[in-house]
Amino acid sequence: MPDPALVQMMDMGIPGARARAALKKSKGDVMSAAEKVFQGDFDDIPSDDDSEYERASSSKSGGVILIEDSDIDMEEDSDGSEADDEGFAGFEDDGGVSEDRLLSDPYAGIFFSKDRVERIMEPVEEDRYVKVILTQGQDEHVKVLRRAAWMSGCPEGSEQSFLFQLYSTLAEGSMPCSAGCGHQFSRHEKDFFLLFSDYATYTTYLNSKIRPICPQCSQATCLACGERVNDIGPFDEKGKNPFLVSNDVLLHCPNLQGVLLGVGLHMIEQAFSTQHESRSLTTSIANPPSKKQNAGAIHDNLKKTGIPKASSKDGNGHVVADAESAVKISSKGTGYSGSSKEDRTGQVKAGEAQKAADERILLLLSQIQIFLPNLDRVGGPKTSDHLVHPTALAHLRRRSAFINDLLRNDSLLDMSQRAELYTSLLDWLKLVSNHEALASMLAMPQMRPVSIAPCPDSPGFITVTYEGSSSPRELLENCVIQAQAALKGLQAVSDISKPKEIDMTEEEKRLSRAEVARREREQKEGERLDANAQLRTFCEKIVYSAQAIDRSLIETKGEPFVERMKESLPRLPKVGVLVEEQSVTGLTEEAKKKIYEKWAGRARFQYCDLTEPSTVDKKAYRHAFDGSIQSLEGMDMPKRSLAIAKELAILTTSLPVAWHSTIFLRVDETRVDVLKAMIIGPEGTPYENGCFIFDIFLPLDYNLRCPHVKSMTTNGGKYRLNPNLYADGKVCLSLLGTWQGPGWISGQSTLLQVLISIQSLILCEEPYTNEPGWANDAGTPASKAYSANVRRMVLVDAMANNIKRPPHPFESEIKTHFRLKSRSIKQQIGNWRKLDDGKPISGDSYSSGLGQSDKANFNNAAKEVIRLLDQLENVKSIINDGR
Repeated sequence: MPDPALVQMMDMGIPGARARAALKKSKGDVMSAAEKVFQGDFDDIPSDDDSEYERASSSKSGGVILIEDSDIDMEEDSDGSEADDEGFAGFEDDGGVSEDRLLSDPYAGIFFSKDRVERIMEPVEEDRYVKVILTQGQDEHVKVLRRAAWMSGCPEGSEQSFLFQLYSTLAEGSMPCSAGCGHQFSRHEKDFFLLFSDYATYTTYLNSKIRPICPQCSQATCLACGERVNDIGPFDEKGKNPFLVSNDVLLHCPNLQGVLLGVGLHMIEQAFSTQHESRSLTTSIANPPSKKQNAGAIHDNLKKTGIPKASSKDGNGHVVADAESAVKISSKGTGYSGSSKEDRTGQVKAGEAQKAADERILLLLSQIQIFLPNLDRVGGPKTSDHLVHPTALAHLRRRSAFINDLLRNDSLLDMSQRAELYTSLLDWLKLVSNHEALASMLAMPQMRPVSIAPCPDSPGFITVTYEGSSSPRELLENCVIQAQAALKGLQAVSDISKPKEIDMTEEEKRLSRAEVARREREQKEGERLDANAQLRTFCEKIVYSAQAIDRSLIETKGEPFVERMKESLPRLPKVGVLVEEQSVTGLTEEAKKKIYEKWAGRARFQYCDLTEPSTVDKKAYRHAFDGSIQSLEGMDMPKRSLAIAKELAILTTSLPVAWHSTIFLRVDETRVDVLKAMIIGPEGTPYENGCFIFDIFLPLDYNLRCPHVKSMTTNGGKYRLNPNLYADGKVCLSLLGTWQGPGWISGQSTLLQVLISIQSLILCEEPYTNEPGWANDAGTPASKAYSANVRRMVLVDAMANNIKRPPHPFESEIKTHFRLKSRSIKQQIGNWRKLDDGKPISGDSYSSGLGQSDKANFNNAAKEVIRLLDQLENVKSIINDGR
């Protein structure tokens, strides 16, 4: 194993041969040896190849050791070739980067895969506090930012050496007076690396320390860089340096910039960690029900939609404790289990805590943003704006997880309610994108810690595993997609309810210019306070910010860089474009799963034309609620417009996508209150892989009242597929007001909750128990017979009929779904065959007489589905994702 002292010096960027010679000369003293090397004492020794040593650094007080690079294959380039990983492990090089560009941007042309994994050994230090006298004469015990915390994070290139050097330079040793009089200034940790309760106190304190006056020659010297400074202002009556508060003092040199950003970003990181622990961010419904629809999975899915966990009674008066016990007893068709009188005390407290935490982070962002490199700084750029300190780059790359955590929020509603914080975040991102040395960080995946383990053989060290995650720009694109959907919703609903132009009255014509101007001002003020206008402004801010960032990236990084970056960004297919996948003949099941989920992710949400193709002037819709849709033409309901806009924003990125079950949604391109959904039956249920269509209409008073939903998968009104899904299309769900129990919460419940409830609690593993009175009959012969009959109906209608006559607008999605899952469905049919009881299909299992005219049995239905799947497997299509 290499000598730790040698490894430490090599991590500082010192060639091995020079490091060995310097250590020998200084008798193993690392700091003394490093100082001699940096002074040029060993420049005559040529650099050598030390590839036998791992890139590492370690010291008694700080550092990391790279344990292992992942051997995960890098992502393929757009042309299908594997990424070149030479140079940096797990990195890809754009090529053609000039030497000047590399000098100004250490990350120029570098991309690395999100699949990258690294294990790092990091030291752990005990907390240390020092007593500090503040400007007001008060003393305070303040925590020191120790070297280990300063250097923590997944290292790249020579970052560790720069971090180590700056900390060591400023935390220990002495510095000569800039006038050369021989006086030595001492430097300590407490001069630069203190974690005050707020950033303003820190900068004020740093101001008081940064320009000491030489007691021998009265010359002021920058304690950070050692340069002479003359603009220190007047002395006080004791001849000492006054407490300066000008930011210009702190913008003096790159060393100060590195310290200010390192400490500031650490404070943001800590503040955000505290906020994250005290509340749960609104998250996307990323994972649909698990294979077996267990209680925990259902509860997790419902909890993500905001459905409460409380007590209630079922239709027979049985007490249902919570969502988990509801599943254990039965789903009961209520859509979810919860009290109709929800206790919101906890939510209110969490909201107050979130608001306080947001205010703190907002203040930190605004204060620290001043010290970001900015070539457009008011009063002109400073030295540190042009020559960015490497530690500033390292800290911005490592400690920007708060950006990703905020952008990962899939709720535009939550973002708009915290608009001030998100606006400040967007301003921060624009500033970063404007600087060549910083811009590429927006497109680089984040290396985030995912696990920590002790090191038995190295006391005082821990092993941290870092994994790649989405870049800030990729996550911002999800916000853009939501914002664009909300803007479309606002515009579309506004167009529906737009009043016809009316000629001005004589009185209006006689108004004076002053009165007209006054009314226009009042109108603008009303619009400014209008919730719709506020949401529109916020959404436009998101879209324009992303566009501005991309323009800046083109200027600073070049168009090839941006085009490469955009290849990885999420996006919705264009309006009305059908999304299909390539032939999957010969592919493994695992490969098919990846293709399926990638395709479903693109296809889950689209705009399309839901009108009837007709030459008649009056527009009609291929929809169960056509009459209600047409009745709303010209109706004005601003609150409905706002609710729909927010709903669409959430749905664009939050619909569940998985091999086990996916929800697809189609929205009319001109009437966004008209929708159709297709839910794929979850794995492990009698509905598995069937396609279930629902027509949805958002009424005039949405979302004060629930949406209208009708099941369209009924085999022409013959099949009742569930106690909660009637043959006439009625969907029995308490959220929809069609079943007793906790219902729609005005202004809070969402369509996403309805869809997830249908997917999780209606299309469930044992539908027999959804009926009150049969809730405790799970596993009985009657329940098994009911499920067997459901499976037969699913084969006939949700599979075979849909393949033969796929309903609009899911023609492409249905055929792609069955083509990609053909082999899996055939295996599923084989398993179902073993569970069948040999009876013919009954359209309604509640009545032995109803539906007996349908003599189809399992074997006939299965044979037809297999025949249709064989046909689909032979169909080859090309990818057309609407880009």
